[in-house]
Amino acid sequence: MIFSLLKINKKISAALAGIAIGAASLWGLSMWQDISTGELLRLLLAVLVMLAVLALVAFCAVALCKLLIAAAISLVRRLRS
Repeated sequence: MIFSLLKINKKISAALAGIAIGAASLWGLSMWQDISTGELLRLLLAVLVMLAVLALVAFCAVALCKLLIAAAISLVRRLRS
């Protein structure tokens, strides 16, 4: 595979391959449905922004849960002593 020649991690190469496959699929769909390139790029950018927002929300949710658990443990320890 080309990514092994570039010394790229398997996870990163899988992500890049997935993005490339998605972009090629969107390009093929746009050619088939006669969608302009600008509209295709706006669609791809919107999908990437949506994925970034979802990742950020998931990160914040995990951080909030960890903080709540730490606060609960701290409260239990204070009540026991």
